[in-house]
Amino acid sequence: MRHEKLSPGLLLAYEDFQSAGVPALITHKRSLGIIAPKSTIKPTKSIVFIYCDSDADLSQMSQYGIEVNQNSGSVRTAFLPINSLDALSEDPAIQRIKPSRKLKQRMDIAPAAVKVPDFKHKTGLTGKGVIIGIVDSGIDAQHPAFAERILRVWDQTLPGPGVTEGGYGAEFTEAQMTISQDTDGHGTHVAGIASGADTTYCGVAPEAEMVVVKSDLQDAHIADAVRYIFRIAGELGRPAVVNLSLGGHADAHDGSDSLSKIIDSESGSGRIVCCAAGNEGNDNIHGQAKIPTKKMRGMRFNVPLNQVGIVWLNGWYCHNSELEVSLRSPNGFVTPFQKIITNGNPTQNYDLPDAQVEIVTPGPDQANGDHNFFVQIRGKGNSTVQGGIWQLRVRNTSSLETRLDVWTLDDASAVFFTGKSVKDSVKIGSPGAAASAVTVAAYTTKIKYTDIDAQEREMGLELNTISEFSSEGPLRNDAQKPDVAAPGAMIISTLSANANFDRSMTCNSKFVAMAGTSMATPFVTGLVALLLQRDPQLDPEAVKDLLRKNSAIPGKKAGTFDDKWGFGLINAANL
Repeated sequence: MRHEKLSPGLLLAYEDFQSAGVPALITHKRSLGIIAPKSTIKPTKSIVFIYCDSDADLSQMSQYGIEVNQNSGSVRTAFLPINSLDALSEDPAIQRIKPSRKLKQRMDIAPAAVKVPDFKHKTGLTGKGVIIGIVDSGIDAQHPAFAERILRVWDQTLPGPGVTEGGYGAEFTEAQMTISQDTDGHGTHVAGIASGADTTYCGVAPEAEMVVVKSDLQDAHIADAVRYIFRIAGELGRPAVVNLSLGGHADAHDGSDSLSKIIDSESGSGRIVCCAAGNEGNDNIHGQAKIPTKKMRGMRFNVPLNQVGIVWLNGWYCHNSELEVSLRSPNGFVTPFQKIITNGNPTQNYDLPDAQVEIVTPGPDQANGDHNFFVQIRGKGNSTVQGGIWQLRVRNTSSLETRLDVWTLDDASAVFFTGKSVKDSVKIGSPGAAASAVTVAAYTTKIKYTDIDAQEREMGLELNTISEFSSEGPLRNDAQKPDVAAPGAMIISTLSANANFDRSMTCNSKFVAMAGTSMATPFVTGLVALLLQRDPQLDPEAVKDLLRKNSAIPGKKAGTFDDKWGFGLINAANL
């Protein structure tokens, strides 16, 4: 096994598998792309990104049960049995193996607030001739707001022969598209904001056509979906804009993660991707500390009682420093300080009286040259993680003061940093960190709506300002994100007939109210579709330049960037 080729998170899963077999992988299912076998005969598989020579022939890997989804490219996706990681890591063409991670999903008054009706009236643009790609929970293909405008649906969750970009899932056209159902409702709502056609709740680009991917939300499969949509658009000779109202934090928060790299490589003239900034504005998922040379600092985080089965900490710091990592439990038990390990396996296990702790401290990550460590905490036996205040202890052995950024990654989203460790910034993860992506924050244009039972509902948000839940930038490398803000609070849009929303959220049998940067992003996606109709050759930088020049933060000079607002709320009137 070439341990240095596995990212820390994947190495943790492999080590757990080696020590305790398949049952140990259950807790990794969400975070590390683990697919449980459908029978006891078939092995447990993982979805991974493979970094390799761009022209490498990996067909020989099939003998180990490894299914590589692309035949070329420096970053590819694959399915592999966990026990085949050893063979894959030994291949000289393989540079790095990283796990896929499951991301989380992130209009009546809204269009007028940013002058979209004025822009559409002045230009006559409707999105006609443009492809809008929706990668989400699917779509209700029978909803009248999308009539005859959905070209294809690739359902990655159903059994089937797959598509060119991956031999999994099923592709549908025409009447068969109804086989794929949106039982979550998120994707249908997002699609309606971008391109719904309705006299009351009209989407931004109501004549654009759609290519929809119902995703299992593994970021490797989202990368495949982006490739798929752009291929279809290219075959049709159309410009395309892809909407990604989803995200996660198991990466470097600097755009060097696998999904962001693929978005950057796939984007270009007439190929734009719009991403949600995230909804962690109110959540203390990020901690930051500056550790003086030869000193130790502690970062406190709280684990709620009897709620969390496993906790991960994802830490990053600059390439020219060296930190040693330790953990202290609420009862005061500590692990030894663990140095960077470059020879052999960088994973060390510690059996504390009140917890099982694993720490991975490898050499620099090849994608950005920086150091990444992972900490994994489990309870003793079958118990949950010990509740209370934990402390990540970090000692700086280098000659430079070092800034450390750490994100919590528990599945329950219940573990938060406390005290001086909290840093209310750098909360835009993958894929919103992609350099080429248009990353969208949420602005509140509406705080009240009337539900299906004629009850007025009011949300606890401040009207006409940036939404408090919208995640802050900048990126860890100080790159400016988000790019712009758009309406994202209490947006009324299409309701999937197969989804079960609370009646308090539904406005009638066809429309539902939702809030999040997930809602702001398709607003911009629709706007980009209008711009692509006017100029199909626009590339990401030209699109972002147009949006930035026509955005502003209230009360601030045009061109001012803010970690929460980006370059401000879009004003489409002069686009």
